[in-house]
Amino acid sequence: MNRFVLLVILFIYYMTWLILPMFEFEDRIPYLFPIPSVYAIYLPIWLLLIGFTLVGTFLGFLLLTTENP
Repeated sequence: MNRFVLLVILFIYYMTWLILPMFEFEDRIPYLFPIPSVYAIYLPIWLLLIGFTLVGTFLGFLLLTTENP
């Protein structure tokens, strides 16, 4: 149950960080969100790109090094 509550709090924090510029509240509460909201979009994109690259590299390495009988 504690993990669920933590994930819900993190999700609410992220979604609030993401939609702050739509309501122009970004400048009013800078202590809660020190990084600009643009990074709320760029950060998951870069993490997905790095993750897919690592998984693809690993699978390609496995395919190249496995011996076929």
